[in-house]
Amino acid sequence: MIPKFRAWYTPFGGSVKQFNKMKHGSAGSLLTHAEMSPDDYKIMQSTGLKDKNVVEIFEGDILKCTSGIYTNLGATGTGEYEETIKQVIWKDDSWGTRVISSNLTSKGAEKSGLVISAKYAEVLGNIYENPELLEEIK
Repeated sequence: MIPKFRAWYTPFGGSVKQFNKMKHGSAGSLLTHAEMSPDDYKIMQSTGLKDKNVVEIFEGDILKCTSGIYTNLGATGTGEYEETIKQVIWKDDSWGTRVISSNLTSKGAEKSGLVISAKYAEVLGNIYENPELLEEIK
């Protein structure tokens, strides 16, 4: 698999908001621009996974995950659900998530592994274009 990247471009130190934008392109082009102007580009790599709506998931994306709650070692559904908002991060040596909000899991909790989350997740936005989605973690 050829790695895919995108970049959040913030010329003028991000002070002129109308010029801030997400750029998609070849890895070589984005990385070259980022090397020339490191303060203007925030590079994000694709995880190689897609959400339940077949939207590609990148580092920095914010996911809404809904999963059933089970008892009896996972054999019996309780009819209750956990809804969690998570940020995609690089944790240790693999993709993972950080909890922004949840009705069960502690805020700020980090977990390695993204495959299960991605299968039941929906991309809501990302930390650069939608910073308001991070407000619950503060």
